Amino acid sequence: MVKPNELRPDELHRICDPASLGFGTTEEVAPLAAALGQGEAMRALAFGVSVASKGYNIFVLGRAGSGRKTFIQQELRARAEKERTPSSWCYGFNFKNPREPRAMEMPAGKGELLRARLDALIAELKKAIPQALEADDVSNRRSAIFEERGREASVAMDAFRKEVEEDPSVVLIGHQDGVVVVPAQDGQPITKEAYGELPPEVRQSIDERVRAASKGLFVAQRRMHELRGEAEALAEDLHRQVTRSVVALRFSILKDFYQDSPGVLKHLDAMAADIVENWEKFTPSGREDGEVASSVLGPSGEDFFVRYKVNPIVSPDRHSGAPVIMESNPTLWALLGRVEGQVRFGVMVTDFTRIAPGAFHRANGGYLVIHAEEVLSRPHVWTALKRTLRTRELKPADPAGDLGMVVTETLDPDPIPLNVKVILIGEPQTYYLLQDADPEFEELFKVKVDFTPHMDRTRETEAGYASFIAARCRRESLPAFDATAVAAVVEEGSRLAGNQWKLSTRFRAIRDLVREAAHVASQRAAQRVSWTHVEEALQDRHRRNNRPHQELLDLIKRGVLSFEPTGRKVGQIHGIGLIQISDEAFGRPIRVMCSAFLGTEGVINIEREAQMSGRIHNKAFLVLTGYLGRTFARSKPLLLSASLSFDQLYEEVEGDSASAAELYALLSAISGVPIRQDICITGAINQDGTILPVGGVTHKIEGVFAAFEQIGLTGDQGVILPRRNVENLVLRRGIREAVAEGRFHLYAIDRIEEGWPILTGMEAGKMQEDETFPEDTIHRLVVEQLDEFVREWKGMNEGEEDPSAEDEGA
Repeated sequence: MVKPNELRPDELHRICDPASLGFGTTEEVAPLAAALGQGEAMRALAFGVSVASKGYNIFVLGRAGSGRKTFIQQELRARAEKERTPSSWCYGFNFKNPREPRAMEMPAGKGELLRARLDALIAELKKAIPQALEADDVSNRRSAIFEERGREASVAMDAFRKEVEEDPSVVLIGHQDGVVVVPAQDGQPITKEAYGELPPEVRQSIDERVRAASKGLFVAQRRMHELRGEAEALAEDLHRQVTRSVVALRFSILKDFYQDSPGVLKHLDAMAADIVENWEKFTPSGREDGEVASSVLGPSGEDFFVRYKVNPIVSPDRHSGAPVIMESNPTLWALLGRVEGQVRFGVMVTDFTRIAPGAFHRANGGYLVIHAEEVLSRPHVWTALKRTLRTRELKPADPAGDLGMVVTETLDPDPIPLNVKVILIGEPQTYYLLQDADPEFEELFKVKVDFTPHMDRTRETEAGYASFIAARCRRESLPAFDATAVAAVVEEGSRLAGNQWKLSTRFRAIRDLVREAAHVASQRAAQRVSWTHVEEALQDRHRRNNRPHQELLDLIKRGVLSFEPTGRKVGQIHGIGLIQISDEAFGRPIRVMCSAFLGTEGVINIEREAQMSGRIHNKAFLVLTGYLGRTFARSKPLLLSASLSFDQLYEEVEGDSASAAELYALLSAISGVPIRQDICITGAINQDGTILPVGGVTHKIEGVFAAFEQIGLTGDQGVILPRRNVENLVLRRGIREAVAEGRFHLYAIDRIEEGWPILTGMEAGKMQEDETFPEDTIHRLVVEQLDEFVREWKGMNEGEEDPSAEDEGA
């Protein structure tokens, strides 16, 4: 016979009927193609990606394992496939200022093609320019220029020689530029000794003739150099003209491919002009000089022809749609790119070909997905991310500068215009932390996509679970699940949600259960996965994660932890604590003890006095005191001293789920009525005595049930829980069977008074019109004892001031 407030077995768990699913195995079910249970979140995402205005970036908040990343990625890729493919971007050499590489935009797919075409063009010019310069007509014209100027130079020098030969006091010695004027006698050079023996007036005359002849020689030699320079300048002009004709033809063909890219056309014009100016680098002698320098200084940094390359930063394939980039390691360099360098002679140097792209470059024109916690854990990344979104310009980071290294060569590349939608994925607390701490956050991330941790359990969502399982089975080549296995997974989904009428959206846990159940089935050589395989997978997982609970149960069995669920005792009751270790949680019985005696100190919380209780527990304790005064001291003083404590609890106490147990222990200690020790209780209270729901009720009951099993089930043991927690019960099969067989009992109550008949066999007692309680009730005994405390106090203090006088006067 079911006692009052006792729960029926069907209230402890909501069964999923396999027949209601409408299929035999998941082979008959279409795979899941959309986000299950996240309709509001998906609508918010669709709004965020459709708004192109500045600041409408997206923050996706949800618990890890909720499928937030997978669903976001699927949605973005489905949308991106239909959007325009963004432009290609290249960096090229700046011929006016090499430290400021030029950024060039061009249609998608043409970046790599431009690099290949330029490489082929330069290779061709290295052959074509020398060939053109060595052509017979060019060689003849070059020779004619030098011959013509050479004849003029010879005529000038010959005229000077003839003039000198007419004067016997000077003579020319040497050849070409090495000609000098020296003193002579009778047309022959005179020795220094002979010159010194000449009369002074003769020496003076010779010196004047030498100075005059030297001036004439200087004029003649200068004219020769002028003529030589004219010849070289004319030859240089000839070479440029020939090179220009070679270059112009080939560049005109190349430019036809980039008529829709003004930046590329401008760069090609500058490149063509630079090639003409540096025609000699394309000749064998010019290349040999460059190769010698390269062998000494490095293979690429000093290579002259690097300037004629381009560096495709990003070059998406044509018709590939908008990019969706998932950056799992968002360092500063990984996001913004960097200017790489190489050490040469102990100095870091670089050039524009060493500009490496980052995730922002690859995502430009599309979507960039990053985990918020990863961003916040990297130095400088959050600040750089905000600056980039605020300016909408993209410039690569400088790794050497960020590390404080001395860099003699630096680059300042052109910024690339940024058009990207950033999606941050993070935990809820991360979102609210940023919202409170960073005033720029809401300006830059205006769209909130909130992934719910659970969804309503309906026929549709149960079918969605089946579709999810079908998708996993096909994607990972797992054996199909029959309807009983899917029903077992659905029931586990309610357990993860902690509610019979909800299903968890933590699909990572569901995915892992599907894999583990399929593994069990394969170990049993089963062709299909059934509910027994799911149950076995859950049991295996519980055994793997249950060592701490087993150790605690062993301590209870050996009597190390006090748990004596027999008989009745005054001022003692068993509450239930919850221990959370990683993803595993379990309950344990905790004895609550109370002593009540004559005094004026009120109710003392020993844990609080020992600084071992948290704020929520302290609040709950004060609520307990409020209930005591509200119920028993409305029109008279409350004269009481009592102390409450938890046995063998050495960590900090937090939460309010023991407040109901504390109140029962306190009233038992005051009234002297013993409480059953084979009933544990969990529940919070308010000052009116209403029992409030608590967390982890399923794990608490299962943990206490396991503790009772260690002692031995008697058929009378049980748990009292808040009525409002009944829908949170998703108990395992073993405890449900024990309840159905009458070996264990669960009681649900709405008010504190409902628990007294279960715990003591006595009614609590309802206050009558004269503010008294009926005979033989708990409340009547409590009032009588409190009145006795007052009488004893007055008797002990006759003639002294009444301790309650101040309260009565008030």
